[in-house]
Amino acid sequence: MMRPGHFVKAQATLNVLAPQWPQGPKEQALAAETFTPESGIAVNFEAVNYATLEQRVKLLVEGQSADYDIYDYDSQWLGGFVAAGALERLDTDQFLGNPDTTIQMDSFFPEITSRLVRYPNNEAAPSEDAPVYGVPWSLNAEALWWRNDLMDAAPATWEELRAKAQELTNDSMFGYAVQGGRDADWIISETNPIMWGNGGELWDQATYTAQGILNSDSNKDSLQFFVDMNLVDGSIDPASANWTINERLGALLTGKAAMCLNWAPLFGGVADDPNQSQVVGQIGYAPSPAGSVTTAAMIGCQGTGLNTLSEQKDAAWQYLEWWQSDETQTAMIEDIPSGFVSARTDLQSLATNPWQTVFFEMLPSLRDMWNIPEYAQLLQILQTELNLAYVGQKPPADALDDAALAQQVVLDGSPDNPANA
Repeated sequence: MMRPGHFVKAQATLNVLAPQWPQGPKEQALAAETFTPESGIAVNFEAVNYATLEQRVKLLVEGQSADYDIYDYDSQWLGGFVAAGALERLDTDQFLGNPDTTIQMDSFFPEITSRLVRYPNNEAAPSEDAPVYGVPWSLNAEALWWRNDLMDAAPATWEELRAKAQELTNDSMFGYAVQGGRDADWIISETNPIMWGNGGELWDQATYTAQGILNSDSNKDSLQFFVDMNLVDGSIDPASANWTINERLGALLTGKAAMCLNWAPLFGGVADDPNQSQVVGQIGYAPSPAGSVTTAAMIGCQGTGLNTLSEQKDAAWQYLEWWQSDETQTAMIEDIPSGFVSARTDLQSLATNPWQTVFFEMLPSLRDMWNIPEYAQLLQILQTELNLAYVGQKPPADALDDAALAQQVVLDGSPDNPANA
């Protein structure tokens, strides 16, 4: 819906930079069908590989580029983008503070906004008053995808999952599939839910401390557990040390693995599409398994915001209002290939597919990593060490000790570290 009485010049063109996500084609089609005819604003989308998008935006910001009006971003990139000046602050009179705006922050799940659009924020004690730099775009969390023709029920705990993976492994199938590569955020998305579930943490956000926390006894035991599934149990394909999100899902859909963590609702009904799946009707969706202390589900959400340097911010905001409208969000939810759910609380009931409803089951258990400007450095340090442990080149305890030491150097040098205030 367009804001009443709000117009922008005809023939304007917005440029959007986004990840190559399943919902992209439907969003583009809807924009051409409804937004452009109603507003007179054309929209050009450029979708790029997720693994390169963060660096692409950073280079654009460094070059003071106004080529794109809207950036779609991952939750973990938020702090770095804010620090770089990439995203316009939205809780101002021009945007969210405008009495005519159709976007209301209190219409979204706070579990999402605190992690995705508000910065700075503390995951342990989120603030509803933190500045806003975007609105929700894509919501996902890692659920357990499992073969319901091979199991009566999904494993409820990591211990149960390990035992079931061993039981199901045979000459033609592994019991479990993982994305073990050290690029992007592949392997850490496997280990985080186990560590968090067993009471571990990556760091102390209040004190910027990794030493003694990342390499806690609990985390060392959790990483050993994960590594042993590969090197001792043999229930994971050893080739997965280089796998990404694509190979992990591919193993499940081709019947070469019985279970895996995978994003939901991101891939929509791919498991029931005979053109993409050899296990149609045989995949169930369950919340991320519980550890010995709690249940933790890895968040994988993206937001969308305005380029600070855009010369068309009013038009771009009008697009975001259209994006969050009843009509657009409903159409996205109903489009199965998009794999979409809305962050609006009033639209939750429209999501009825099992790969949609499992996301809301996990909402209270969502956890996220660092989203500070040093995110990329912290990620690469830990990803490398996790991968070395996974392939048996370094004992898990040593890998976490080395990661904690290297990360502490990064955190000690952060201007946002309270010790440097």
